[in-house]
Amino acid sequence: MNKLLLFAASAVLLSSCGSKNQYVIEGKIQGANATVYLLDQQENLLDSAVVNDGSFRIRGTVEEPQFAILRDARDQNATFAAVMFLEPGTISVADDSESLRKRVSGTPANDASTAYSDAANKLITEFRDSSTTEERRAAIESEYEKLAQVSMEQNRDNIFGAMLLADQSYDLSGQEMLDEIAKFSPEMQQSKVLTDLKTQAEAKLKSDVGQPYTDVVAPDADGNEISLKSVVENPENKYVLLDFWASWCGPCMGEVPHLKKTYDEFHKKGFEIFGVSFDSVRDSWLRAIDNNEMNWLHVSSLKGFENQAAKDYAVQGIPSNFLIDSQGKIVAKNLRGEALYEKIAELLQ
Repeated sequence: MNKLLLFAASAVLLSSCGSKNQYVIEGKIQGANATVYLLDQQENLLDSAVVNDGSFRIRGTVEEPQFAILRDARDQNATFAAVMFLEPGTISVADDSESLRKRVSGTPANDASTAYSDAANKLITEFRDSSTTEERRAAIESEYEKLAQVSMEQNRDNIFGAMLLADQSYDLSGQEMLDEIAKFSPEMQQSKVLTDLKTQAEAKLKSDVGQPYTDVVAPDADGNEISLKSVVENPENKYVLLDFWASWCGPCMGEVPHLKKTYDEFHKKGFEIFGVSFDSVRDSWLRAIDNNEMNWLHVSSLKGFENQAAKDYAVQGIPSNFLIDSQGKIVAKNLRGEALYEKIAELLQ
């Protein structure tokens, strides 16, 4: 009898642990294909289900909340795609009577994500309305910028709030990121999203303004290894811009006129640019340099983001740059547009 009671208690405990991490996705989509596929962020297949008269159901467990995509085909034949967060509870996917997108709801992160999308779309619609005044449009822009911050504050206990922080992390310093992470619930701070962000933040700390630069060594167009150290320590250079870019990056190429303007005016006064490309195709890299007359120093390992410099400077997106003085200290970062010219003019004129 005691053994039977022990077995029963164990079964209840196991059942309880399993249901704690269990999610159910219930959908009703008109016109959906015969099968729906649940994919992770890298589009690896997690699960699938047969669609019966537009309805489907997927049940599973997740160790911790994660981002996922639901589609009714794994190719261009999909009639819909719905992004969601897999987390314990019942997740509902349904047609939206007011838009072409699918409404995902039923759990904290998905409800928050849908509410955020609704608010953002409402502002965008009002902004585009021809009857909206310019004064109101200016106010809408301000409201839109604040929306992500307000939503993150309201969701410090779920993965949607963590994803909003990840989206904002490009513009935050290492210490600012650590301060934001500390405001999340203890459970969320242990999630992969936030532990990864913490690792990035700690790397960012080493490349924040005021910190000493880290050397970068990579081959130039002729295959010769060039070090950032040799450029920073060159007596002719008072300031060196370490510029991360790629030929395939539209915003990077949009910065080229500003780089050229600043370089042409201040190079002889002690301004140098050390360009590190995240290209992987040699011809594309060199063609962009030649066609745009980017007449400064260029290096690339031709391995995309998979290079040591990207890790050392915690580069999450490009364009990204760091301004280094002759003493080897980072004095500014991510100078975009006219901000670069204005900063160098301030320092060298």
